[in-house]
Amino acid sequence: MIWYLAELLGLIQIDRNIKQYEYQTHPSYAGNFIRFGLDGIVGEYVSTVCQTFLFALALYFTLSCSSYYYFFKKNKELYLPKLNAKFYIFYDIKWSIINMFFETFLVSIIRVAQPRFSLMYYNISDYGYWYIPISIILHIIFDETLTYWVHRWLHTYGYLYIKLHRIHHFSKDITPFSGFAFHPLDAFAQAVPLFTSCFLFPIHMNLFLFFGLCTTSWAISIHDNVPALPLKFLLYSTHHTIHHEPGLGGMKNFGKFTSIWDRIMGTYEEPDRINFGWKQQQQQLNKLKKVNDFYESILPSDLNKIQKKQ
Repeated sequence: MIWYLAELLGLIQIDRNIKQYEYQTHPSYAGNFIRFGLDGIVGEYVSTVCQTFLFALALYFTLSCSSYYYFFKKNKELYLPKLNAKFYIFYDIKWSIINMFFETFLVSIIRVAQPRFSLMYYNISDYGYWYIPISIILHIIFDETLTYWVHRWLHTYGYLYIKLHRIHHFSKDITPFSGFAFHPLDAFAQAVPLFTSCFLFPIHMNLFLFFGLCTTSWAISIHDNVPALPLKFLLYSTHHTIHHEPGLGGMKNFGKFTSIWDRIMGTYEEPDRINFGWKQQQQQLNKLKKVNDFYESILPSDLNKIQKKQ
């Protein structure tokens, strides 16, 4: 909205008619999806709600069912032979559907507002290829920062945890179906950074959609308990397994994609003690040891190490 105010004050010039046309001709445009005979922005909003919900539903069940079948059924003896727990799969599916349905109405308001008020753009030529990596970095910084603090506040303040976030932590032993099992307001609060970065700086529509797909895929993958790519720069599945542990585990590893804020704020916990019987887990860690050691030397997981260096 800062940029929109600057536009109103005449500090920057954006042709909203062109932006609206580019938005309506983009393949992702939901305005012609399902309208129920409604015209104008109301019809566009209804179409966006329907498209967002149905796409989220299809993506959730495709990814979660595939991951669950692969890791928990077909290859359980390879990846998770020691994981014998009581899973609340139907509970997670129920809350995932509730979450997707109600959150969709909130998310769609932002989606409809994007072409009208944000700096979303649709042609790479508007800013050039050189700007793409800059926008990626800016988005990750914005998304990681807000998501970390929202997630941490949901655990810090008892009222927020009990009323909202406890739904997600009902499952102490997680499965891919847990990835979307949130109270809708909880999920929306953590999704806001993804949908609002374009109001602060220009971001290409395709890049925005890519980040949305990454967020969905990541939410499923960090609940499978298998550290397939144990790069310590990332917060991968066993980091999140710790986060779901009863007690102090829930006060660790709050980040979204990366471990940066957890390391800076002292809420990081190493995930290596979590191994449900995957024999190649240590081999994967050994392959990435130099990369992880280099990252550790730059941003130690223990704040005391930083103080000692100083």
